[in-house]
Amino acid sequence: MIRPIPAAALGAALLVWLGAALAARADAQACARPVMACPMVAQLLAQREGYGRAAAGGLGGVFAVVTSDADSGPGTLREALKAARQGPTWITFADDMTIDLRSKLLIPSNVTIDGRGRRIVLHDYGLDARGGVRSVIVTHLVIDGRFRTEEVAFNIFGGARDIWADHLDLSRFIDRLINVKTGAGEVTLSWIRFHDHNKVMLLNNLTDENLFAFWERDSPSRVTVHHCWFVDTVQRNPRAVLGRYDLYDNLLEDWDFYGMSFGLEARAWIAGNIFVNRARRPCVEPPFFDTIEHVRENYCAQIARAPATTALANGDADKAAYFQTRERYGYQHDYRAFLRLADNLYLGDARAVLKDFRPEAVAAPDYCTSYRHPDLALADRIRREAGDSQAQGDAPDVCPPGLKIQ
Repeated sequence: MIRPIPAAALGAALLVWLGAALAARADAQACARPVMACPMVAQLLAQREGYGRAAAGGLGGVFAVVTSDADSGPGTLREALKAARQGPTWITFADDMTIDLRSKLLIPSNVTIDGRGRRIVLHDYGLDARGGVRSVIVTHLVIDGRFRTEEVAFNIFGGARDIWADHLDLSRFIDRLINVKTGAGEVTLSWIRFHDHNKVMLLNNLTDENLFAFWERDSPSRVTVHHCWFVDTVQRNPRAVLGRYDLYDNLLEDWDFYGMSFGLEARAWIAGNIFVNRARRPCVEPPFFDTIEHVRENYCAQIARAPATTALANGDADKAAYFQTRERYGYQHDYRAFLRLADNLYLGDARAVLKDFRPEAVAAPDYCTSYRHPDLALADRIRREAGDSQAQGDAPDVCPPGLKIQ
């Protein structure tokens, strides 16, 4: 015998169903455009921190879905970036893709390239954010140069601002993996895996024998590097001059020449980083690294002494040039960087090199961070989650006194 459902229970069930249907419809409407009411958008933007935290990417614009793995043409990433010049665009991918690029991809302002949930591999060429470009987010991509082109994996230059690069896997370019130079700034690099590469990262470069010729342009540059994994690299993890740099909770592992380098009154807060190296280990370099100067080099012979060079001594990379040209140009600045160090961890054969120098000139970050005390658990987490893994970063929750997360 089928018993009738009481009217009250039926009414309650209908209300629950109707509520769920309305909620689903609201979610669908919220995600029709990249707005904060859309969970996938809000989840990513909640993780912004550092000097690039103002980057909003395609927020408030339109979604564009990449459907083709061709270099160019309808449905491609290149075509989506061209269309994004018309207004803010949040780019996603219909499926896993490997895209063999024939030239670099130029990123316009107000763009998000979001590879979450997919495996997106770019071969041979990388990304350019240049000139007046503002508010760019790039997350969850693999960019592998395969040593085929004299290019940079992600080139941020010429005054580009408000850039956030997150959960990238970068390797094997003849030039660098990341540049931030020629007036670019307000950049955050987070949860990136840098590997199998020689000269990894340049934060401000020297383009004149007058070492301070571009002081006014480049010294305001600000870059945050956090929770990145530098593994099986050679040097420049990073090399930084002139600007302001916050480097915290990064893992540097098995570099073959040196770890970090600072000079020319760069102002650097270096905290909670983990340095791991072994004096006796196999070399995994190719027979030689080609460079844009066409000098073929191999650094396997440096491995035994590399652990003792977690960094070059303060200013060493620029010291000789400084004293050769100081009288000619009448420098008013120091060849050394202003450094403030705290809570760094050295494991294996790694040894500390850098010391505080004029730390009063380097303030602690004035923004909220996801900083954690460095330990073996943090090192293991960075190994698991840096790169294009499907892990998500943390929302910032450690704030200076008196500053709350908005």
